[in-house]
Amino acid sequence: MHKLEELRDAGAIGSSLDAAVDVHVAPAAYDKVNALADELRFLFITSQARLRKGAAAQEEVIEVTPSQDPKCVRCWHHRPDVGSHAEHPELCDRCVTNLSLPGERRVFA
Repeated sequence: MHKLEELRDAGAIGSSLDAAVDVHVAPAAYDKVNALADELRFLFITSQARLRKGAAAQEEVIEVTPSQDPKCVRCWHHRPDVGSHAEHPELCDRCVTNLSLPGERRVFA
């Protein structure tokens, strides 16, 4: 993804997991892409991917910014829930689930 490389070259991110992506799609494509839900971030290999409904196909665009969330020491994803578990203060919810519960359930990615 070209925009990730631009941020990396500028020194704003080190890896794609340091980034958040906003994907603006046409209304006709929104439901199809939205079916991926939270797994959209795994397709981009970014810490966050937010889907936005654009007005027309020519307005489809991808915006990439450095993540503002703390980094999980286990999976390296930047997540707002890092530190929300007192017993695992450096982990995100996903890693806590994978370590001490049945584990995350993915459908697509």
